[in-house]
Amino acid sequence: MQSLNIIQIDKKIYEKNNPLSFHKYIYNMKRFIYSIAQFFFILLIINGCSSGQDESLSLNSTASETPVDNDSQTEYNNDSDIKVIFNSNLDDSLPSEWITEYNVILDTLDKRIPVYANNYESLDIYAWNSTADKPFSAQIGNASGACICGNDQGRYMVLEIPNDEFTYSLMHRYSVIAHEFFHAYQMGISANFYSGDFRVKWISEGSAAVFESLYIQEHYAYNYFKFDQDSVDNEATTSPSIFESYDSSETNYSSSVFMVLALVKELIESDIKEEVAFKMILTDFLEQNPNSSNWKNIFEEVFPFSAETFYQSLASYEANIAGVLPDENLKLKDIFNN
Repeated sequence: MQSLNIIQIDKKIYEKNNPLSFHKYIYNMKRFIYSIAQFFFILLIINGCSSGQDESLSLNSTASETPVDNDSQTEYNNDSDIKVIFNSNLDDSLPSEWITEYNVILDTLDKRIPVYANNYESLDIYAWNSTADKPFSAQIGNASGACICGNDQGRYMVLEIPNDEFTYSLMHRYSVIAHEFFHAYQMGISANFYSGDFRVKWISEGSAAVFESLYIQEHYAYNYFKFDQDSVDNEATTSPSIFESYDSSETNYSSSVFMVLALVKELIESDIKEEVAFKMILTDFLEQNPNSSNWKNIFEEVFPFSAETFYQSLASYEANIAGVLPDENLKLKDIFNN
């Protein structure tokens, strides 16, 4: 979907004098346009959102139940103070333990990264065990796997949990919830992400996969980075630009995760604290509402170097997740409260 070119201004002069304000101005105008036009859009599918059952997953994970962190809710400076409504549709095929954890995770994430109704007002969630035969086909047709999907009737979240993940207590049965919820958060802070005008895979999916790992590390004392996102491709260091495209192949978004974590390391090298670096990547960059055409310009405005400089720096890394792991004591509240 192409941007609507109805705003005629002297971009060069305005952007030179106040680059961030320019992008925020365009962002606000586009949000106004999208709010009028979005009923008529044919909503595209945000593919492969979470690692899904086709990815290779560790068989040695066991959930360690931990209490919910009920401290004060994150305050997020957003134009709307109305939260997106999540309508949960949970099939009876799901184990009661999973349903309990699902509710805990949604409640916790609502405190950490509340999703505000800037670009959409509600999101239906459909979850079931893969042993069930498409229990929500009347509502979502043949949608399967894990994604935020869409059609001409609206958007919805799909969480089809492979039965093997229950059988072998795979951590992905929980991490996928955090992954897809983060996509809902991304849709709330960026009109271009919501419309599909921003599709840079290593940033979009890498950020969501990093977020799910940080959540699991904090709440289940399990290093999802190390055990489930360790299949980093050599191309992440030799040809990183290929991971801009959703056509690139990778296992469980391991290469995209590696690139996001390497970006954190490069920001730390620029004397930026780790938690601030994560916030810059997970929130600040997308808040500038990049699209697939201008994202490299915005990248250079948000970060202290260009995307091309960052790509070049990756040549000094080994394609190994162990070399870019974050502090295991890092908490989401440290990132999103800053």
